[in-house]
Amino acid sequence: MIPSLLLALALNVSPQGTVDISEQQLTQYVNSKLKYAQQFGLPGLFEADIRTKSLQVSLARQQPQRANVQSLADFTLSLPNKPAINGTLQANFEAKPRYDVQQGAVYLDNFTLQDYQLQPAALQQQFAPLMGYLVKGLQQRLANQPAYRLNTKDQQQAWLKEHVTGFELQPGLLRLKTAP
Repeated sequence: MIPSLLLALALNVSPQGTVDISEQQLTQYVNSKLKYAQQFGLPGLFEADIRTKSLQVSLARQQPQRANVQSLADFTLSLPNKPAINGTLQANFEAKPRYDVQQGAVYLDNFTLQDYQLQPAALQQQFAPLMGYLVKGLQQRLANQPAYRLNTKDQQQAWLKEHVTGFELQPGLLRLKTAP
């Protein structure tokens, strides 16, 4: 309830019929809603466990009409006859924001990996062939979950959901346009 109240207070509704959502609000939303943990492997070859720690969203800062998502995750890699290796994965993705009028939600489509770094750094070369498995699961999770959803239990946000006609991106800001 408190996050909904804070969100309602944080939404900036202007008299021109727009609602501004900051990248900080998007970041808070994805970090509270999108918990990602996955275990996978190939029997006899490796087992991996990955868990996101945090996501950071930036809007139209590197390219117009594009969002960037930086993910920080912990992982454990187990190889046969070797001790498990713990590390961190920092992955940077680019995506195209889309507002779904029916759901009152912002989605990030066309998620593409831009780059990644592993710590310990010695794993970067050794672990590169396995990165596709780790990144693919995270990409699918982020692409299929909304990056932001209006709360229809809140009167102001329910009204907004019914009146949003479009959106635009500005550096650091997602602007929902509303009909009067």
